[in-house]
Amino acid sequence: MDIRQRIDELRKLKGWSRSKLAKEAGLSETTVYNWYNENDFTPSRKAIEYVCAALEVPVAEIYSDIDIDKLSPQQIRLLELFNKVPDARKEAVIDIMSIQSKL
Repeated sequence: MDIRQRIDELRKLKGWSRSKLAKEAGLSETTVYNWYNENDFTPSRKAIEYVCAALEVPVAEIYSDIDIDKLSPQQIRLLELFNKVPDARKEAVIDIMSIQSKL
Protein backbone atom coordinates (compact mmCIF):
# COMPACT_ATOMS: atom_id res chain seq x y z
CA MET A 1 0.00 0.00 0.00
CA ASP A 2 1.45 3.38 -0.92
CA ILE A 3 1.17 6.61 1.06
CA ARG A 4 -1.81 7.91 -0.90
CA GLN A 5 -3.71 4.66 -0.45
CA ARG A 6 -2.99 4.73 3.29
CA ILE A 7 -4.20 8.33 3.55
CA ASP A 8 -7.36 7.37 1.67
CA GLU A 9 -7.92 4.40 3.97
CA LEU A 10 -7.58 6.55 7.10
CA ARG A 11 -9.69 9.34 5.57
CA LYS A 12 -12.50 6.90 4.79
CA LEU A 13 -12.40 5.55 8.35
CA LYS A 14 -13.23 9.10 9.48
CA GLY A 15 -16.00 9.30 6.88
CA TRP A 16 -14.29 12.27 5.22
CA SER A 17 -14.26 13.23 1.57
CA ARG A 18 -11.02 14.38 -0.02
CA SER A 19 -12.38 17.91 0.19
CA LYS A 20 -13.00 17.56 3.94
CA LEU A 21 -9.49 16.15 4.42
CA ALA A 22 -7.99 19.13 2.61
CA LYS A 23 -9.97 21.56 4.77
CA GLU A 24 -9.13 19.82 8.05
CA ALA A 25 -5.44 19.55 7.14
CA GLY A 26 -5.21 23.18 6.04
CA LEU A 27 -4.36 22.21 2.46
CA SER A 28 -5.94 23.29 -0.77
CA GLU A 29 -8.35 20.88 -2.43
CA THR A 30 -6.17 21.06 -5.53
CA THR A 31 -3.19 19.79 -3.55
CA VAL A 32 -5.08 16.77 -2.25
CA TYR A 33 -6.73 16.01 -5.61
CA ASN A 34 -3.35 16.24 -7.36
CA TRP A 35 -2.17 13.27 -5.28
CA TYR A 36 -4.67 11.13 -7.19
CA ASN A 37 -4.71 12.60 -10.70
CA GLU A 38 -2.92 11.28 -13.74
CA ASN A 39 0.30 13.08 -12.77
CA ASP A 40 0.56 10.78 -9.75
CA PHE A 41 1.99 13.38 -7.34
CA THR A 42 3.22 12.17 -3.96
CA PRO A 43 2.37 14.22 -0.86
CA SER A 44 5.23 16.21 0.62
CA ARG A 45 6.51 15.36 4.08
CA LYS A 46 4.98 18.57 5.46
CA ALA A 47 1.60 17.78 3.85
CA ILE A 48 1.72 14.31 5.39
CA GLU A 49 2.35 15.86 8.80
CA TYR A 50 -0.69 18.15 8.34
CA VAL A 51 -2.82 15.20 7.23
CA CYS A 52 -1.72 13.12 10.21
CA ALA A 53 -2.53 15.95 12.60
CA ALA A 54 -5.98 16.33 11.04
CA LEU A 55 -6.62 12.58 11.14
CA GLU A 56 -5.15 12.36 14.66
CA VAL A 57 -2.73 9.59 13.75
CA PRO A 58 1.05 9.38 14.16
CA VAL A 59 3.11 9.98 11.02
CA ALA A 60 4.48 6.44 11.36
CA GLU A 61 1.02 5.07 10.65
CA ILE A 62 1.08 6.62 7.17
CA TYR A 63 4.45 5.14 6.28
CA SER A 64 3.73 1.58 7.20
CA ASP A 65 1.07 -1.02 7.31
CA ILE A 66 1.77 -1.39 11.01
CA ASP A 67 -1.31 -1.29 13.18
CA ILE A 68 -0.46 1.19 15.92
CA ASP A 69 -2.54 -0.87 18.37
CA LYS A 70 -0.14 -3.79 17.92
CA LEU A 71 3.03 -1.88 18.82
CA SER A 72 4.82 -2.73 22.05
CA PRO A 73 5.21 -0.03 24.71
CA GLN A 74 8.90 0.22 23.78
CA GLN A 75 8.07 0.77 20.10
CA ILE A 76 5.54 3.44 20.96
CA ARG A 77 8.04 5.16 23.25
CA LEU A 78 10.67 5.08 20.50
CA LEU A 79 8.26 6.71 18.03
CA GLU A 80 7.27 9.34 20.58
CA LEU A 81 10.92 10.18 21.23
CA PHE A 82 11.72 10.23 17.51
CA ASN A 83 8.89 12.71 16.92
CA LYS A 84 10.58 15.08 19.39
CA VAL A 85 13.90 14.99 17.54
CA PRO A 86 14.43 18.14 15.42
CA ASP A 87 13.91 17.41 11.72
CA ALA A 88 17.52 18.29 10.95
CA ARG A 89 18.71 15.46 13.23
CA LYS A 90 16.23 12.71 12.35
CA GLU A 91 18.46 11.25 9.62
CA ALA A 92 21.31 11.00 12.14
CA VAL A 93 19.05 9.03 14.49
CA ILE A 94 18.06 6.72 11.64
CA ASP A 95 21.73 6.23 10.75
CA ILE A 96 22.54 5.29 14.35
CA MET A 97 19.67 2.83 14.46
CA SER A 98 20.78 1.32 11.14
CA ILE A 99 24.33 0.82 12.40
CA GLN A 100 23.10 -0.72 15.65
CA SER A 101 20.82 -3.15 13.82
CA LYS A 102 23.82 -4.50 11.88
CA LEU A 103 25.86 -5.27 15.03
